[in-house]
Amino acid sequence: MSGGFRAGLVGEIARRARGGVERCLDGDSVAVVLVSGGMDSAVLLRLLDIMGVGIVAVSINTRSRSSGEKIALRRLLSTLENLRAFHEVETRDLMEAVELSGLGYSGFREREPYYIPARNIIFLGYALYYAEICGARSIFTAHNKNDAQYLPDASRGFMDLFERLAEIYTPGVRICTPFSELDKVEVAILGIAIGAPIDLSWSCYDNKKNPCGNCRGCIEREHAIKKARVLVSGL
Repeated sequence: MSGGFRAGLVGEIARRARGGVERCLDGDSVAVVLVSGGMDSAVLLRLLDIMGVGIVAVSINTRSRSSGEKIALRRLLSTLENLRAFHEVETRDLMEAVELSGLGYSGFREREPYYIPARNIIFLGYALYYAEICGARSIFTAHNKNDAQYLPDASRGFMDLFERLAEIYTPGVRICTPFSELDKVEVAILGIAIGAPIDLSWSCYDNKKNPCGNCRGCIEREHAIKKARVLVSGL
């Protein structure tokens, strides 16, 4: 399992991420992984795969989810050796703030255009459903430290609260966020070090044929990958 990891900065990042995975699995061999087609998901899937974890991938198709992201995810999944199952959940009624505003809804305040009300409690609920029917006790998400700055339901504190609620249905279930102490650049560094297919990932928020290059998702992805490549090449 140590193959592909480098010493120094990369080794420390990898140690923290792998430690988070191992502590959460606690000997289990199968985990539900809540994924998108983004860079963070690409790195998490690769990490779990090389660690020999049986992956039950769960992805949520909201109303405005781009076809590019869905295609990217299928490409990422095709690179895995330990994919056990892939469940794509259709939730066409789930809309982003910009769509809801256009329909006259105004109950939410001070949210970015791509915000989906109650997003992670809904997404994690679906993941918990598949965990229960598959007999898995671990649910992984690829949220990194930066995500909590924009998403109130991406913090480790929120995940702990959901974990307590989830135990009503699946005693001993764990909500695992091995990247919660890594920023996006560190996740990209890890991805490069372990050979994650990050070039196949899709982070654009717009539903277009090609990434727009201007939304927060595109900008953060490009910045993280460029900086990570500079840092890794200098080691």
